Amino acid sequence: MNRRLAQFDLVKPKFPKEDSRMEEFYASTGYVNGLAEQHPGFIWRETEENQQLLDQLWGEGYLYTLSLWKDVESLKAFLYETPHKTFMQRGREWFDSVSRPRVVLWWVEDGHIPSLREAHSRLTHLYEVGPSYEAFDLHSSELPTVLY
Repeated sequence: MNRRLAQFDLVKPKFPKEDSRMEEFYASTGYVNGLAEQHPGFIWRETEENQQLLDQLWGEGYLYTLSLWKDVESLKAFLYETPHKTFMQRGREWFDSVSRPRVVLWWVEDGHIPSLREAHSRLTHLYEVGPSYEAFDLHSSELPTVLY
């Protein structure tokens, strides 16, 4: 079985989209998404976000990224070795901090496209159970995985 890495990232902006303090973030999203799409390990990202379902699952005001990558190394290379790193470092300017995990990773079979509901289930699993084969994060992606 060929597998791909699904990635989901949930953030809550500190300010409304129209607020001038969010202008630079929103102005850069096309650039950052383009960087991702041109990265060698990138496979797919959701481009038609379902805000209504997102609001139902997490509450109003959140934004998310749902994507597929060749592997963990490819995702980390994009996050930490491209200009995306600069935007990540500025995240506190734009987003509320959260006490629970906001990023979840999991393996999917080649050809499978993850859904927002699936991402919700995986992130909830990470909250409730902690890192496992079903749901893990960047910090736990190097840990040995036990299959039950």
